[in-house]
Amino acid sequence: MTYNKKRMLSYGVILISVLLAYFCRLVRPKNTFAGNFADQCRNCIYLGLYCAWVIYLEKHVVYKKMRRCLTAIGCLMVFWFFVRTVKFHIFHEPLGEHICWYLYYIPMILIPVLGLSAALFFVEKDEEKTVRQIIILLTVAAVLIISVFTNDLHQLVFRFSKQPPFSDRDYSYVILFAVIQGWMLSCLTGMEIILIRKSRIPGKKQFWLPVIPGILLLGWNVGNIFHLSFIKTLAGDMTAVCCLLMAAIYQGCIVCGLIQTNNRYFELFQTSGGLDAEITDDSFQRYYHSGDFPKLSPEMRTMIIHRSSVQEQGIRINHIPIRGGHLFWSEDISILLDQYQDIREQQEELTARNRLLQKTYEKEAERRKTEEQNRLLNMIQNQTAGQLELLSQLMDELERTESRERYDLLLGKIVVIGTYLKRRKNLVLTQYTSDGNVLTMEDLRQSLAESCDSLKLCRIRAAYYVENGDIQLNAEDILKCYDTFEWLAERLSDVMQSMFYRVSQIDDDLRISVHIASEADLCGLMSERPDLKVQQEDEKEWFVGCSIFRKRGGR
Repeated sequence: MTYNKKRMLSYGVILISVLLAYFCRLVRPKNTFAGNFADQCRNCIYLGLYCAWVIYLEKHVVYKKMRRCLTAIGCLMVFWFFVRTVKFHIFHEPLGEHICWYLYYIPMILIPVLGLSAALFFVEKDEEKTVRQIIILLTVAAVLIISVFTNDLHQLVFRFSKQPPFSDRDYSYVILFAVIQGWMLSCLTGMEIILIRKSRIPGKKQFWLPVIPGILLLGWNVGNIFHLSFIKTLAGDMTAVCCLLMAAIYQGCIVCGLIQTNNRYFELFQTSGGLDAEITDDSFQRYYHSGDFPKLSPEMRTMIIHRSSVQEQGIRINHIPIRGGHLFWSEDISILLDQYQDIREQQEELTARNRLLQKTYEKEAERRKTEEQNRLLNMIQNQTAGQLELLSQLMDELERTESRERYDLLLGKIVVIGTYLKRRKNLVLTQYTSDGNVLTMEDLRQSLAESCDSLKLCRIRAAYYVENGDIQLNAEDILKCYDTFEWLAERLSDVMQSMFYRVSQIDDDLRISVHIASEADLCGLMSERPDLKVQQEDEKEWFVGCSIFRKRGGR
């Protein structure tokens, strides 16, 4: 049987039940027992319908919070009919009927509020804001309910002309009754407006379905307030009329899609040709299936449940628990397995190529490192070729000399040149390992300190002074300062007794100032360096100075 046929059959059963209940109301047998039996049958029909409706809402409404609100509405309708039954068939004194009459207004006020709350939960964006709005709605509803229950004190809902105990057969409406009716109408109207505005259903052709019972409910309330005789005759049972029309409003929202439900499972499974699945209960009895889902033993199903999925011969069977049973479905993953195998082989190949490229890169990096080292060594060798040649000459002379004094002097010169070669190599390596091709004045100070210390072996007192040790300068400027010191030490080692070497920074220039104690004429000895300005200060004191224009690159 198709879903449409099932739905039409259900609505037909509901319609017949309502007509049967209405017929029981119209029957007026003279026998008291028969009249009570007809009324009890009527109550049982309505209670059965609303209990079944609650079960339907609990099973099919999609949104959890909306489902809770709607099932609460169904329970309130059951409560309303229960109170009505107690009023007319158990309590026969005025006070009991009076209390039951006031109890009517608990579901009467709460049902529209819960309907509006369900609509707010459906469109909620800010959960905290929605909860605050619903708390306000429930607070207002609670105040209205309390006003009804305290009506005997203030009589602002109903006014009675006689003395207590008051009866619902003699009363008139007052201002709070109009407030309650307006509140109920506002909640129902607001619910329908919110659901219609926020609906994602295209076309919106059937949205008039919940409007019709709403209009009928409004018309019945107006007729009941004005005590119209035909309303009393045709639809005088307030509980039956209000519950039936309110249920029709919410069911109309479900039918036209304003309230979303999940149904038509069997048709869904039968039409899903690309899905091999089945739904079973907890005992693995099949209820719905589609495609060619294989038959599984209970032991296999238990193993699938514990492991979530089982793979066998390229078919993977998956499982998820559902309310009241299990959902199993199968997937053909043989193509995916083949692709996975291809990807795995490609990954192994790429891993091997990556290792080969890594080794090639390491060899290339090692080769480049060696080339760079050789380049630096060749550059240092070219820049210090004069010192290397002089060192070779001193070594040859050292081997030929027989004088102890001459031997010590030559050995001191060799140490001075060796110190220079070591320190200059360090400066060059520092230059190429630093960022920006720079050296600091501290690097120069350390080099001068070691060279001045080695000059003691040549019986020369040497001292130095370098300004701003932390400042960074272009490496070539620092090297020029150190090369100038070494040239003076080599050229004048035989004629000078002391030397004070000073390097200072003035604006963009490096100023070299040298004070030398020597009895020889230094002007002739230093004629090879026209950039050095030589000036004799007294008989044995000489001043040598020059300026080095700083290149850009230092900071």
